[in-house]
Amino acid sequence: MKRKYSIFVVTFIIIICTVVSSLFLLSINKVSNIYIDKTQESIYSLKRIFLKDTVDNLVKEIDIERETTADDIRLIVDNIYSIIRLELKNADYSLEERILSHFKYNKNDYWTVLLWDNSKNQPIYNPQQIKGDTWNTVIYKLTSELSSYRIITEGRITAIFGINNSYIDELVKAKIIEKIRTLRFEEDSYIWINEILNYEGGDNYAIRKVHPNMPETEGMYLSTSMTDIKGEHPYQTELDGIKQNGELFFTYYFKKYESDEISKKLTYAKLYKEYDWVIAMGIQLDDMQSYIDQTTGESKSLASRLTIALVFIFFVILFLSFALILGIEKMYHHTAKRQLEAEVNHDPLTKAYSRRYGDKELNHAFKEFKQTGISPGIMLFDMDYFKKINDTYGHAVGDLVLIEIVKSMNRFIRSTDKLIRWGGDEFVAVFNGLQKENAHYFGEKMLMVASAIKVRVGEEIIYPTISIGISYFEETDIDYTDVLKRADDALYQSKTKGRKQTTVN
Repeated sequence: MKRKYSIFVVTFIIIICTVVSSLFLLSINKVSNIYIDKTQESIYSLKRIFLKDTVDNLVKEIDIERETTADDIRLIVDNIYSIIRLELKNADYSLEERILSHFKYNKNDYWTVLLWDNSKNQPIYNPQQIKGDTWNTVIYKLTSELSSYRIITEGRITAIFGINNSYIDELVKAKIIEKIRTLRFEEDSYIWINEILNYEGGDNYAIRKVHPNMPETEGMYLSTSMTDIKGEHPYQTELDGIKQNGELFFTYYFKKYESDEISKKLTYAKLYKEYDWVIAMGIQLDDMQSYIDQTTGESKSLASRLTIALVFIFFVILFLSFALILGIEKMYHHTAKRQLEAEVNHDPLTKAYSRRYGDKELNHAFKEFKQTGISPGIMLFDMDYFKKINDTYGHAVGDLVLIEIVKSMNRFIRSTDKLIRWGGDEFVAVFNGLQKENAHYFGEKMLMVASAIKVRVGEEIIYPTISIGISYFEETDIDYTDVLKRADDALYQSKTKGRKQTTVN
């Protein structure tokens, strides 16, 4: 009887072991496959984010460079204007003599100059051959083309001089192209630019402006009929996506950087319409496949070792099964926790950082200041007449205005800057590296960004504005609330000065 019972127990244990082992092995294989799929998906997603963020940052840099260059040009024009006015005041020279002295005898191709005789209604000096029968016709044409200009009138003579928008664009283009040639990124990725000449495609539809991998092709005309090694038409695909959405991700086959080896390449391309530039960046995908293959091999090797262990030690298998389940649950719990923290750290309406996150960020910034003595710029701003917007159009429209404000600000500020919804229509922003002497100028830029927002409500359009207060940590501060108080005082001063103002305290 005991023997039969022992055989039954042993048989039952063997059956249970076999069933549990089989189920466990199936679970291991399934988890392994999920892990491999998720690994591939995560790597692919990270590469897409890397490409898009890099190109978007370059686009922001182009916009900033254009603004900075335009400001520099404005200073040059103003300086020449001041010199000519001073010469006319302190010396016995005519306006015509001064203009010719500065622009005819010291030729600079980037200047646009015109001398006009008001009594005869005709040009005296017109090196650019500007067309127009009257001064008003000529001035209308010039002022639309010049980035910065000045007009001087003396007696019957009127002069206008300035620098053309196209000259600024050429300076910016040359600087950006030169920078791209020197940029280097991980995994041998790089940025290149093609300039579209014909949005309908075909032969010579674009010209290659810069390509670090194939500099010998710069200046080459491109055709949408060109194919890669697989016979695909990447330029046609790129042009179609650019025309439809202004940006796209796509893949094609291309040679690796500084190599003749061909492999599949993931590319992100974005249109910079002002220059008709397609700014693109790509990354080879074969490295990702080798990593996935390595992960697959390691996963299979682990499963084999577990199989051997299951044959000899059933209870160890049960223990490992239980431990694995706990580990998987912990992994998913950790992932869910991180997702929850991400949601908590962002304002659900505007997608700006939440006040909870902002409290941590400001505490961290204050501790850094105490250690280094370097303070970031702390900005406090809110909407002008926001209550009136809510009362007039409803809270839904007010929410829409806040969303648009955050979208516009996030497009303007750097990815390292922090924009925090502090409460209601009040926002706090942390700008690392913003010097105090540049704070007011930066605040004015943000006012311009906010002023450009248009929110349509039925047949009406709302033009929201903001008021700004900026302050910095001081040695006497006890915690970050002290700087917020100063920023709030500065904001109050902006309000009392008529709103849509920047005050640095």
